[in-house]
Amino acid sequence: MRKHYLMAAIIGMVASASNSAAMAGVDEKALFDTHCGICHAMRPPATAAPPVLGIALHYHDAFRSRDEAVNHMVAFMQHPDPERSKLEPAAVKRFGLMPKMEIGTDDLRRLAGWLWDQYDPQFVSPGTCK
Repeated sequence: MRKHYLMAAIIGMVASASNSAAMAGVDEKALFDTHCGICHAMRPPATAAPPVLGIALHYHDAFRSRDEAVNHMVAFMQHPDPERSKLEPAAVKRFGLMPKMEIGTDDLRRLAGWLWDQYDPQFVSPGTCK
């Protein structure tokens, strides 16, 4: 009987952890939709700002690790600076710098991680900012 309870407890913990991970992704997408989606589309064509797939591509080109990229993105979102941008200079010229993000550091870290995770190795930048 104890084995059954133990097994049920283990299954419950695994299911709960999987559900939490799935919900975290939903929460991060909701953060994006709330704070970023008004300007950034997921895919080209660009609207008011570079698309997410292009941003993810440039950050994967610029950084070797997720942690390094997330740290840079958070610092950039807190204090945008053209010298620290990882996008093409033509993109900064076309769209300008994004405004300073007035949300908490934890949420910025979650957003930055989500942006990094949107990388699609099949995506090819259309190069329309040149």
